Amino acid sequence: MSVTMFIKELESDKALCRDAKKRTAQVNLKETSKFEKYCEVNSFIDLAKAEAQLGKEKLAEIKKRNKIRSTGEIKAEKVKEKADLETLKPFTRHEITTWVDLSKAGGEVAKLIMDSGLVEDIMTGWDILTLVESTAICAKCVLSWDKGRGCVANLMSGDSPLPEVAKKHNLKFISGIEKYAETKQEFDSAMAKELLKEVEQLKKVIVSEEKMTQRRLAGVIERLEAMAKTCATYNCKFYFAS
Repeated sequence: MSVTMFIKELESDKALCRDAKKRTAQVNLKETSKFEKYCEVNSFIDLAKAEAQLGKEKLAEIKKRNKIRSTGEIKAEKVKEKADLETLKPFTRHEITTWVDLSKAGGEVAKLIMDSGLVEDIMTGWDILTLVESTAICAKCVLSWDKGRGCVANLMSGDSPLPEVAKKHNLKFISGIEKYAETKQEFDSAMAKELLKEVEQLKKVIVSEEKMTQRRLAGVIERLEAMAKTCATYNCKFYFAS
């Protein structure tokens, strides 16, 4: 089976993502009438209507300034120039969503919303970040054991020779990783240190295996060691999942 490695990053004060992941930033409501004025609004511009009224040449200038290639209806947020937004205002429609940004609603209202029983789904502060923003945070975090890309990554594919090699050389913990992945059993930093010992043994005995096996396990061993070192150093729990 394919196995992925996770650490319990939210239990560590070293995690740069912790506050964002624990903070509820936006909520989706089952029914909006009570809090409609706090709901997010999506605005759309009908470019076909705009062209019919403003003329093809004028609309082409607006699209060029705002680097818009689309035709038909577009989100108003694509128009960056305020003057152009004003020009296109007559061709803009607004759509109330079921989502509320709690930071805009304010503390008292946010509490009322959370206690209303109307919350159907949530997005954390981490969920609303762009990929560029989250990647930048991971790159600076000491818990980001996967070469600065994050603290979750694939360990091995379903046909990996790791379990067989570990069993052959009596590496009890590593040979049991597939079993641990089925139950998502959690391990503490003390076990991470024990795992590091087995990794060191594995690095020594792997040279006795076939070259193809050595190549296939090189990255697996590197990732396993990086994760274990991070957990041992920063007192983090870890687990495997299939």
